[in-house]
Amino acid sequence: MKTLVVFYSRTGNTRRMGELIAQKLHADIDEIIDQKSRSGIIGWILSGRDAMKEYLTKITFTKNPADYDLVIVGTPIWAGSSTPAFRTYLTENKGKIKKAALFVTAGGEGPQKTVTILENILDKPCLASVGWLDSEVKQDDLQPKLDGFIKAIGK
Repeated sequence: MKTLVVFYSRTGNTRRMGELIAQKLHADIDEIIDQKSRSGIIGWILSGRDAMKEYLTKITFTKNPADYDLVIVGTPIWAGSSTPAFRTYLTENKGKIKKAALFVTAGGEGPQKTVTILENILDKPCLASVGWLDSEVKQDDLQPKLDGFIKAIGK
């Protein structure tokens, strides 16, 4: 099964997990780049607002998800929701994604709300999902959740 891991990351936590998943699966990897500046305290505040209001944004990425059997998408959770870049990626590519799985990083919430968002946008169920708290990403004991996620997607 040809697999793509694609993610958006503002601080690097979601990038780290995306890279670990791609390495474990020998998958291709792609990063969603948000064209809106989200740096600094003002960027952080506006990003939370944009996430809560379910705004879309201008993004770039390099790989065509239609070329893959499985697309594993990753996003941080902002203000209890998915990021504008993640939402935009799904909205623009929903017809190209055959099967999807999800991973998230979060300060304090799990992936369930974001799974629902993904499934609603794609109009299909998510094969598997996993979430890491920011504190877990900074530790080295990531393997149990990672292994469970890989097993759940059938790899």
